[in-house]
Amino acid sequence: MTKDYELLLIEWAHTYNGYERLGGGPHKLAELVAPLRHEFESLGTIPEWAGVDLLRGWAFYLVRAHRHGGAYDPLMVEYPEIIAIVDAIDKHPATTDEDRPPARPDN
Repeated sequence: MTKDYELLLIEWAHTYNGYERLGGGPHKLAELVAPLRHEFESLGTIPEWAGVDLLRGWAFYLVRAHRHGGAYDPLMVEYPEIIAIVDAIDKHPATTDEDRPPARPDN
């Protein structure tokens, strides 16, 4: 993945304010996405039960955590699950055009 695509993902993730729409702030959003993160870390997959809003909130959370952590490594290195999240959102039957992430350069 290119640096340009990473910037597109970051911009896209910021179009959904997970703090306002889901979690009421960084700590509450972290608690909300913890089960998603745990399942991904344990099984390497995105939970099938996750809806579009949870997935968008998770992507937003990761982008914010990346920035507040210093963004020393590329987003996709620090949080490789971001690509799986993007793919899950893109394939989710409830995804609207507004939710859809930027197309991957390899697609």
